[in-house]
Amino acid sequence: MAALPNSQPGVDTTHLYHADAYILDANVEEPVHTDLKRQVLVELPDNGKIQYEKAIPYQLKGILSYTGGYSQVSGHKNTKAAGGFTTVTTSVVEGLNVLDVVTADRVVGQISTTHPPYDPKSGLTDSVPSVTFLGTRFENLKIDGHEVKPERRLDILGPKPPNASSYLQDKGVLARIDGQYETLNSVVLPDWARERYRRDRAGVQRIDEHSSAIDCSIVGAVPKAPGTSFGHVIDLPHFGKIFLGELKVRRELGQPATPQSDQSPDRYTFHLTMIRLEMGCLAKGTAKIVALDSNGTGSKGGGH
Repeated sequence: MAALPNSQPGVDTTHLYHADAYILDANVEEPVHTDLKRQVLVELPDNGKIQYEKAIPYQLKGILSYTGGYSQVSGHKNTKAAGGFTTVTTSVVEGLNVLDVVTADRVVGQISTTHPPYDPKSGLTDSVPSVTFLGTRFENLKIDGHEVKPERRLDILGPKPPNASSYLQDKGVLARIDGQYETLNSVVLPDWARERYRRDRAGVQRIDEHSSAIDCSIVGAVPKAPGTSFGHVIDLPHFGKIFLGELKVRRELGQPATPQSDQSPDRYTFHLTMIRLEMGCLAKGTAKIVALDSNGTGSKGGGH
């Protein structure tokens, strides 16, 4: 049988891609009620390739608007000697304006992951992908007319952990995330934030018996932001809360081999939201702006 389009030569394995991206998901309750679900959404098929959608200008009664942007996802075999499978997920919004309070010329979110070949026959069960956020940025971001320059921490996960160990168990990764929570707690936090960003939440959170996750940000600080700023968060009176560069890394445990089935690898998901809003005064509602997911998993190839 011919090899699958996303199979790796020389091993009995294939790769199931997964990625999606969108530029806006919002629920506005006041002064109008509008539910905008995952605008300019693209999703990557299991076999990879490329999906692209361009945004057309959008305006919600002076509450929220953008002039353009795009979403794109792609997956392909890596041509380097080590092989593997690369997924690139990108979301871009241009001419963003929320109530003339949060504006930006351009916001770019990008995740690139490379999964090593998965070969249960040879015992090569390294399912940990390398990941980079290269290209992710804010261009001319302004809060209440004041230009702010978020300090990017695109290296928050660092290089791929050695010896196929998990990001959720790597001492360097956990130390960097612990440092973010220490920074968040280095000032007197508002009541709502004191509970949400407790120091003891910096570690790995168990979701269920099969999965766990860590929460962090690719933004370390937002100097000179109006309102109260701590870490990646801005609490702006008369507007609400602004969260920048939120990143969640989730690990779902694979299953051991049985007489009926091969071992399945662990699965990692990287979810990045560039701007998240909790509005409660000039307008009431929530919004996610430039959001993307990337993961994928190996499986037995040969058409099985």
